[in-house]
Amino acid sequence: MRPGKVYLVGAGPGDIGLATLKAVHCLQIADVIVYDQLANPELLSFAGKGAELIFAGKYASNHVLFQDQINRLILQKARQGKVVVRLKGGDPLLFGRGAEEALVLAKAKVAFEVVPGVSSAYSVPAYAGIPVTYRNISSRLNIVTGHETPDKGKATIPWKNLLDKNATLVILMGFGNLEKIVGEVGTSPEALTTPVAVISNGTRYNQLVVTGKLSNIVSKVKASGMKPPAIIVIGQVVALRQKLDWFKPVQPLQGKNILVTRPEHQASALTQLLERYGARVHAVPLIRIVPSTDTTRITAVLKALDTYQWIVFTSANGVDIFLKMFRAGKYDKAVLKRMKFAAIGQKTADALETNGLPVALVPKDFVQEALADVIIKGVAGKASRVLLVHAAGSRPVLEQRLKSSGIKLDTLDLYRAESLTKNHGRVKKLFDQGKIDAVILTSSSCVESFSGIFSKENLKRLTKKTVIAAIGPISAASARKAGLAVAVESREYTMEGVTNALVDHYLGPQGEKA
Repeated sequence: MRPGKVYLVGAGPGDIGLATLKAVHCLQIADVIVYDQLANPELLSFAGKGAELIFAGKYASNHVLFQDQINRLILQKARQGKVVVRLKGGDPLLFGRGAEEALVLAKAKVAFEVVPGVSSAYSVPAYAGIPVTYRNISSRLNIVTGHETPDKGKATIPWKNLLDKNATLVILMGFGNLEKIVGEVGTSPEALTTPVAVISNGTRYNQLVVTGKLSNIVSKVKASGMKPPAIIVIGQVVALRQKLDWFKPVQPLQGKNILVTRPEHQASALTQLLERYGARVHAVPLIRIVPSTDTTRITAVLKALDTYQWIVFTSANGVDIFLKMFRAGKYDKAVLKRMKFAAIGQKTADALETNGLPVALVPKDFVQEALADVIIKGVAGKASRVLLVHAAGSRPVLEQRLKSSGIKLDTLDLYRAESLTKNHGRVKKLFDQGKIDAVILTSSSCVESFSGIFSKENLKRLTKKTVIAAIGPISAASARKAGLAVAVESREYTMEGVTNALVDHYLGPQGEKA
């Protein structure tokens, strides 16, 4: 049995973009992921196929697993020869109890590695427009916990010594003790005028910042209805927020939970677009792209590639898989340079052109019917041989129209879309918890997988409360055929197009947030 290993990984403060490349790599290779409440659950979309996901969230008074149980769990999984990722919010060694877990592993002689993460101690203030240091105001930074372990018997933090006009005090996990902390720190009339910020859900779509002074911050926080998780920043640097408040989380999709069903390797671009407008994205891929196993047919086509004058691609997936197989076979690159290419849309064209293959034909509308029109018009001479690279089970419209026009056409089923039924439970759970406001369906395959999760009756009831957004008329038609009430159908058949259409839906006809 191979030896196991544990990675103690910092997930960062919440914004998925602040996770490190190494953290993502660890998630991709993990057999088991044990994750905390404060780790952005969207990071789990990077988990490899078959990875075991174990929630070990902890609130101050509510523990799914206690720390000693977590210690035993990661030790047990590692001893089974598994690669374990212990995913912790922020940085694992900064009040994250990562050191305790590392000591348990070291004592058991189990290999481990620490992957530092971006800490909320400085990143959350940064997203609130507060630099924790500034040469003319604060030359020191004190970071303390606001929730000391009761094992100590008595408090050991010297609160009265931490407040200094030349220092910034950042308190993590102190929200529940805010009133007590303020009472300890702000004991003099001068101290009571010190600026304070309390920041909840920092760096996330629903970030909330309440500012005041030590004399009034408790009442202002209570009036705001703020909930944890939150951090407290005390010091003169808080006043700089008036000029440096750059993060504007209130957007057209603010507070909307949107389910993205695209394949994992394609979901990030759409996720970033939606998050730019304030959405909280739940990326749960419902299909995956699987290359064809008919290697005999593929090899025969690639060997005879110089007999074609045109290659037509109907997706960026087809481009990626085709070029990967072409390079793996070490075929003559000069053949591709002599050919002409047609692409169903701009993203597919971009995939070709980034590989040095200029595209001659792209239709205005990114559908098979429009692509057929431009090819029939643009292919010089019916003698030209055309190779159509597409997915198995694709709509036959393009193939039929090209053949009926007299063009000499060969087809290559290079890949297929496979339903990821293992993720159906995750989607159903999100709906059962009432966490989804909108679903984006980017293909008929996504529609088929999504509609297969629910009964027809539940599907009809579900869409009364959930906005169904489809990219273009083909996906929309598939959704309606499956019994889904499509509320948003993008006119531009791209990620940007469906995002803009969803934004317009929520803004309403007057351009105001619905």
